[in-house]
Amino acid sequence: NLEGQDISEYCQEVSITRGRQDQFAQFNAGQCSITLLNNDRRFDPINTASPYYDATVGRSGVVPRRKLTIKSGSNFLFTGRITDIDVIYNYNLSTVQFTAGDDFVVLANTVVEADVTPSVELSGSRVNYLLDLPEIDYPLASRDIATGTQTLGAYQINANTNALTYLQSIATSEQGACFIAANGDLTFTDRIVNSFATVAATFSDTGTDIPYNALQVIYGQEFLYNRIQATIQGGTVQVADDAVSQADFGISTYALPDLLLQDDADAQTLANYLVGLYAEPQYRFDDLGLLISAFSAGNRNTINALELQDLVEITRTYTTGSPLSVTEYYQIERINHLITAGEHRVTLGLFNASIVQELILDDAIFGVLDSTNALA
Repeated sequence: NLEGQDISEYCQEVSITRGRQDQFAQFNAGQCSITLLNNDRRFDPINTASPYYDATVGRSGVVPRRKLTIKSGSNFLFTGRITDIDVIYNYNLSTVQFTAGDDFVVLANTVVEADVTPSVELSGSRVNYLLDLPEIDYPLASRDIATGTQTLGAYQINANTNALTYLQSIATSEQGACFIAANGDLTFTDRIVNSFATVAATFSDTGTDIPYNALQVIYGQEFLYNRIQATIQGGTVQVADDAVSQADFGISTYALPDLLLQDDADAQTLANYLVGLYAEPQYRFDDLGLLISAFSAGNRNTINALELQDLVEITRTYTTGSPLSVTEYYQIERINHLITAGEHRVTLGLFNASIVQELILDDAIFGVLDSTNALA
């Protein structure tokens, strides 16, 4: 959809990449590439006879920064703005390729105008403070901002601070996530939201759930950190160590400098939290491959409705060895679509999720504290 005009009949291929590489990386702008038939030159920016040409302003409607949406039924797969338009002529045949990025592309080119100092506030309020600045003025209707769990200090935001870079600093201090959703909303989640999330999709190779055709497993030192150093702006380095892990694997340090947290105590809490998650090497499912064009309509709809940070459950069975079945919970860190005339493939990038259930008094399973249950 080109800002209200359906162009699906001309589509030859759609490729969408959204998310981040892993839980320590930042979410950058989602990207979309679309190849379209252009034999009648309707997508040629210099064609004044194009149905998208605007004679009132004397300019083509096929122009950088024009809004572009990709939908499957009622589900958004991508919302962004055109960044590049490449027209290809091959004798009498022509195609055009649109490259688009989501609104992180806009924020990456926006800066704070003058020195400003926000109040001590929760991380969600700090996100809104930044977006409300007149020189940024991000639409209220396109925000989905969680309250946040971490209190940020009243640190000055210097003039010329990049808006996207500062948003990512807030997300790092919260240890939440900040990204542009498929429907175009700027989304900010807190540190614990996934701990109480419900499963959005269940996958298995048993024939009873949504099937997958590829599953990649990784097990290495990529996420092995047994010393965490966390430092607030102008503060003292706070260190959390796991002595047992260090004795087994040697010292592996992950440093978080210039945090926006309000004091050293909060930095120490964050360091303790992270060393508890990453002191042991993680065996995990990494990429899940899905050929959804072969799915039932219901399963296709479930997959197309998935969003970054959603919780999924995956089961892998084996014919030999022990255990014969492994079931784990993961949060989605990446979503890639490749759509051609013949098929629609989706790859989900995964990261381990730590799930807890709300405490239920007198329940034999959910009534036990210090297990996987917690007070909500």
